[in-house]
Amino acid sequence: PEAQGNYLVNNVIGLLGIMQYSLRDEGSGITGDYKGTLVESTYGNFRPVDLQFGPDGALYVCDWQNALIGHLQHNLRDPNRDHSHGRIWRIRYTDRPLIRPQRFADASVADLLELLKEPEDRTRYRVRRALAEQPTERVLPVLSKWVATLNASSESDQHHLLEALWVYQSHNSIDQELLQQLLRSPDFRARAAATRVLCYLRDQVEGPLDLLKVQVNDEHPRVRLEAVRACSFFRTSDAAEVALEVLNHPTDVYLEYTLDETMRQLEQF
Repeated sequence: PEAQGNYLVNNVIGLLGIMQYSLRDEGSGITGDYKGTLVESTYGNFRPVDLQFGPDGALYVCDWQNALIGHLQHNLRDPNRDHSHGRIWRIRYTDRPLIRPQRFADASVADLLELLKEPEDRTRYRVRRALAEQPTERVLPVLSKWVATLNASSESDQHHLLEALWVYQSHNSIDQELLQQLLRSPDFRARAAATRVLCYLRDQVEGPLDLLKVQVNDEHPRVRLEAVRACSFFRTSDAAEVALEVLNHPTDVYLEYTLDETMRQLEQF
C-alpha cells in the first residue's frame, strides 16, 4: 500500500535499474520525490527498457541485455550489439497474494463496465481496451444505463463517471450532459480530465469555447492549465481571448509555458 501511486522509471545510463518516485501536486503540475531504487544491478549489460503490471498484479520488466546502449556513437552494425539475449523479469511481493486476473473475452458489456470500478489501474486499462473493441451500437446503450446507476454526488463515483466519459471518447462519441457534469465535478482531477476530453471532442460539443471559459477561470490551476492547452487546438481569435483570461489568476511555470505555446499557435488567427 505504501507504494500505491508511485512512479517507476527505468534507467540504463549510470544507474542500471528501476528508480521509484512518490508524486505530489505542485501548482498546475506534478513533482516527484525520489524514494530509491526498486531494482538495481551491477551487471553492465542490464538494460531495463519497459515495464508493465500484468493481469495478476505482478510487475513485468523487459531487460534488453545489451553491451551497447544504442546511441549514435555506436555503429548500427557494431558486432557487440546482442541480438540473441534478453530477459523478462517478474517482480512480486512474495508475502502477499496476487490479484485474480479478470476474464474479458466472454464478458458482457455490462460486466465489463462494472470492472471499471476495480482499484487496479492496469485492469481498468484492459477493460477500456476491451470496450473500445466492441461495436459502438452495442456499448453506448448499456453505458448510458450504467451511468444512470451512479451517484453524481458520491466522491468515489466521480472516478466511475470519468471512466464512463473515457468509454464514450474511445467510441468517438460524447454525452454532453455527462461531460458538463464532470467539468463541474467536486474533484479537480475529474474536472481537469474532463477538460481534456472536451478538447479532443470539441467538434461534437455545443459551445466548446463557452465551456472552456468557465474552466480557464477554475479555482484549481491544473484545470486552468488544461483549458489553456485546449484553446490551442482552435482556429479562431476567440480562443486566444479565452486563454488569456488565465492571467486573471496566479500562474506558475507550467501555466506560463502552456500559455506561451498556446498563444504562439493562435497568433496566426
